[in-house]
Amino acid sequence: MKTLRLASFGMRGFAGDSLTPELAIDFACAFGTFVEGGRVLLGRDTRISSTSLHAATVSGLLAAGCEVMDFGICPTPILQYSVERMRASGAVSITGGHTRIGCNALTLISSNGAFIEPIGGEAVLDIYHARNFLLQPWNLQGTLRPVTDFTRQYFDAIEAQLDAEAIRKANFTVVIDPVNGAGCRYLAPFAERLGLKLIAINAEESGYTAHDPEPRPRNAKQVSAIISHVGGDIGFVSSSDMGRLSIVCENGETASEEYTFAIIADHVLSRKTGTLVTNCCTTRTVDDIAHKYGAPVFKTRVGQAYVMSALADENGVIGGEGNGSMALPGFSRAFDAFLMMGLILESMAQQKVNASDLLLKIPRYHVVKKQVTGERHRCYHALESLLGQDHWNAGGRINMTDGIRVDWDDGWIHLRASQTEPMIRIISESSSRQRAENRAANVIRLLENNM
Repeated sequence: MKTLRLASFGMRGFAGDSLTPELAIDFACAFGTFVEGGRVLLGRDTRISSTSLHAATVSGLLAAGCEVMDFGICPTPILQYSVERMRASGAVSITGGHTRIGCNALTLISSNGAFIEPIGGEAVLDIYHARNFLLQPWNLQGTLRPVTDFTRQYFDAIEAQLDAEAIRKANFTVVIDPVNGAGCRYLAPFAERLGLKLIAINAEESGYTAHDPEPRPRNAKQVSAIISHVGGDIGFVSSSDMGRLSIVCENGETASEEYTFAIIADHVLSRKTGTLVTNCCTTRTVDDIAHKYGAPVFKTRVGQAYVMSALADENGVIGGEGNGSMALPGFSRAFDAFLMMGLILESMAQQKVNASDLLLKIPRYHVVKKQVTGERHRCYHALESLLGQDHWNAGGRINMTDGIRVDWDDGWIHLRASQTEPMIRIISESSSRQRAENRAANVIRLLENNM
């Protein structure tokens, strides 16, 4: 059996194996108990397994007496945006997001539209493990209501957030790859609002992802191959839940997902300076941009919930991570690919520049991302073993906000046990590609010796 991951954000596993409908019923019942049978929004992505998990989640929530507002196939950021507007007690998004096709998850969203904070998630887990469910009698069971009119309000808000007229005047041709995910049916209304000529690929709700759904350069090859032939001004590749985004320039260059947040931060901070929030393993490019505008930088553990919590605590202007995600707290408490696309197009339109020009404006480093797979307890043991070996981090400054990060003047390396998969994630960044590669290779060798 493949690993089932229970964490404060929700439940994640391999559908039909570690993640079963029976477990989903119990987990949904635990969340329904946590929100005391209140109103819960429910959305799902297009994965084949999402249909059965959706039915199981409905069953668990209804058993706890919840009023379930069913959004059907819905990108997670749209679901998050709608929570406060519909005065819901929370929401559940059934989506594998950036993970491979067989995986899926029940992601919990709190009453403010943000991913549930760890303290709330732990309370749900306590209820789940104790099976201390609020099970209502037959005459007090919950209700199920379909919701079909939520997109207009959301896209109204997107349009109001942007200089939509400038974008429309630019008459952009945009190639978008939603990797057959939850965003497919929403691309046309998004493009219509902003006057875009849309060329969508991998935009059928087939149940399969056309490629690895993590938006990275290696998964942007299809967009890169066609963009110049169709006269595209920019290309976008998203995760299957529309929470992450990477960019393809008009010349076919596939930009690292690390630069999505950096490009948008450069645009947003040029108009409004304030605290920028990011995690402890995002590119130094973001730090450089914040320094340019005199903006304080606050760093958190990895994860949307931590970034959004810090944005609220620090009264931040913008937050995001190096996985291709970004949020504006003044708009919503979600990492939102539609908003990200809009802000990038706005930047191009207002400055009258190409996508490649946006990349040229920002400082760039060499980023190497690797992973070492292994059972979860072995991953933690291997990380602990490194702390007793001084030779690999000689001259560096160690930070343990989340995993292990070591900083040198010319770069840094970060190692962290994944919260979603049985592996150690490694990010090495430097002004020298060879140095970044060497540091990552050295760490991998040491970790594998201790796995």
